[in-house]
Amino acid sequence: MIPFREFLEKIRPVVDRRIAETAGGEGEIDSAVLALLSKGKRMRAGLLLYIHAGLARTAAPTRQALDLACAVELAHAASLILDDMLDGDTARRGVPSLHLTRGEGRAVLDAVGILALPYALAAPYGAGYVTMLASAQRKMARGVAWEMLGGPDLPAAELYDAIVARKTGCLFSLAAAWGAMVTGKEDAVVAAFGEFGLAAGKAMQVADDIADLRAPGAGVRGSRPGSEALLLRCVPGNNGTRQALGRILEREVSGAAARITNAGRRRVPPEAWEPFGQAVRDIVGLTMAGEVPAG
Repeated sequence: MIPFREFLEKIRPVVDRRIAETAGGEGEIDSAVLALLSKGKRMRAGLLLYIHAGLARTAAPTRQALDLACAVELAHAASLILDDMLDGDTARRGVPSLHLTRGEGRAVLDAVGILALPYALAAPYGAGYVTMLASAQRKMARGVAWEMLGGPDLPAAELYDAIVARKTGCLFSLAAAWGAMVTGKEDAVVAAFGEFGLAAGKAMQVADDIADLRAPGAGVRGSRPGSEALLLRCVPGNNGTRQALGRILEREVSGAAARITNAGRRRVPPEAWEPFGQAVRDIVGLTMAGEVPAG
């Protein structure tokens, strides 16, 4: 298998074209919103298609795999519009946030319109895909609500884990599970890849929070603290904060790789174990200013 970063560069234009076809086909999505949908690193779609390629041992995705990859990306795009409003973020993907240019009411309606698209893409392939997508979106909403309004009465580390598993991890989990599912793998393998995707998503969110903490004005996003402030509460004291955050990140990355080994015992090709594990490091690297952490 080629490295994930290289694979992502090759597959991104294919995903972009299919998203443009889906969102612009009936002219119901405004051009300003289409511009937002046309951007993105496509890491969730890339992970789904990378797993599909590794398990099916094929270079080109099937139409089903591509549609499901685009469904995941569109679900993510809708969440970004709402997340920017809740965070008070002023920019997204290099342009002003949608709620600033179109108003909050219109941005909410835009998000609702986009949310219909993933279901339209997934529905032709069976009710199981629709049910899994709906479950992931419910978990995402719960995670953001806990981040914004306060979650269960848990120690900081457990609460942080619960939030990032839901607001970020669950969509990566869905992508990874679908990547295995579309190849016809048995339930045990699909579940193992779902666990792998969950860990990959959590690692990405930890990396994103660490990157936010490095930025000027760290710890505050708009009018409220983000998950990066809660991550800091997971670090005891003020000494060795950087090292402690690095250990938290490495734990998530290593945990994802361990789940691939677990899946391997369920008839995943051994030659795919290392590339899938490295893919998580690439996802983390792309999140943290383009740097890939050493293996």
